[in-house]
Amino acid sequence: MGAIADAIGKNVGKLKPQVIRKDEKGMVIKNDYLARLLSLRPCPEMSTYDFLYRIAVDLVYTSNSFSVIFWNKDFTRVESIQPITTTSYRIFEDDKNNILFRFRWDYDGKTYTVPYQNVIHVKARYNKRRFLGTTPDMELKRSLDLIETSGETIKNIVNRSNSLAGYLKYNNIADDEELKEIARNFQDAYMNKDNAGGIAAIDNTVEFKEISQRTPSIPTNQITFLRDNIYRYYGVNDKILTSTLNDTEFISFYENVIEPISVQLSYEFTFKLLTPREIGYGNRIDFVANLLQYATLQTRETIGGGMFDRGALTINEYRELMYYGPVEDGDQRLVSLNYVKVGDQSLYQVGQQNEPPDDTGANDREKRAMQAATRAYMQIMKGG
Repeated sequence: MGAIADAIGKNVGKLKPQVIRKDEKGMVIKNDYLARLLSLRPCPEMSTYDFLYRIAVDLVYTSNSFSVIFWNKDFTRVESIQPITTTSYRIFEDDKNNILFRFRWDYDGKTYTVPYQNVIHVKARYNKRRFLGTTPDMELKRSLDLIETSGETIKNIVNRSNSLAGYLKYNNIADDEELKEIARNFQDAYMNKDNAGGIAAIDNTVEFKEISQRTPSIPTNQITFLRDNIYRYYGVNDKILTSTLNDTEFISFYENVIEPISVQLSYEFTFKLLTPREIGYGNRIDFVANLLQYATLQTRETIGGGMFDRGALTINEYRELMYYGPVEDGDQRLVSLNYVKVGDQSLYQVGQQNEPPDDTGANDREKRAMQAATRAYMQIMKGG
């Protein structure tokens, strides 16, 4: 379970929160206080990666993740968003139909009651209860118990493999208590895991008769079946846990496991952090991933190169895909009309200029950008 939670948590932690406004004029990615809070440190002790990782891991173990929103005194600004671990909790309606969240915080052992609107609640397998996701069912629990039992069996097999087993034949007359004492002393001295050599030293008053131990085989097929049953429950496999996925396999894992969590996060954060007026004006909070970051270098070059030529990527974004560092003035988008600036290409296409605009009369910043683009492109094509 720990490996599954870690694999899902690491990939959810890579999502990038963005506060976006989209209307008839287009889309704007905002850089206001809320955007900076979400993209850097939602609460004092957690980075954004840690914050999202924690949410994902809680989903794996309990199917519910709770994060309490702390506002300033006049409720005009979010101060922090705190993921919480609870010893008990309850979601209920009061007499005025207000939905409340009451919980005992594991951090200080105190009980708090807050409006449900102030809680980021992400659920997994939401199908049986009104407010909560469905915890891992009995079938999964049975598989986990059987795997744990199999692990104990293997442990006992290993412990017994280095121990003597048999009975003692005492050649002198002795009563029951004396025989028990002899057997107990022999067992303490030789029949334990510390006797790794399996050798015992006895005199002629005692004869040891060894009993052959039949070492039971490890039920590998059964353990594999139970493990795969757990993998299917969470949508993972060995390749995901060992990070050996190819491009297609990762896209499948992302769409089946990571993207549903991303969608839930977007809805919850938008509804709980933005006012109805802000939502009405086209504001929302998205959690996005750059899937090309998980592709092979060949795929990056094929797709990224096409996007770069069409002005969809800046110079630095393309360099980042190809594992190169940024360059000065590399944050401009260019297209392949002899690498004309995006804003100048229309003049060339409608014939207002007989040739692509050159550097004559351009300011120093534009010159440096064009030169940086040429250097970056040539360097990447040469593999340098």
